[in-house]
Amino acid sequence: MKDKVSILLADDNAEFSMTLTKYIENETDMEVIGVAKDGKQAVDMILNTNPDIVLLDIIMPQLDGLRSS
Repeated sequence: MKDKVSILLADDNAEFSMTLTKYIENETDMEVIGVAKDGKQAVDMILNTNPDIVLLDIIMPQLDGLRSS
């Protein structure tokens, strides 16, 4: 069994991502394994890191959760 829940953050707001990362890192049972700043980077990171949880902004540059390619 894993020690910590792995979390990937995806948000184009750098300040919000940094704040959320600091908050999560203070939790002993969670760790941020990556922060993506656009939708394409988020998809790549999800496929490469296989996080337990993805917290993502639905409206981001390059690829978002509203439009399909």
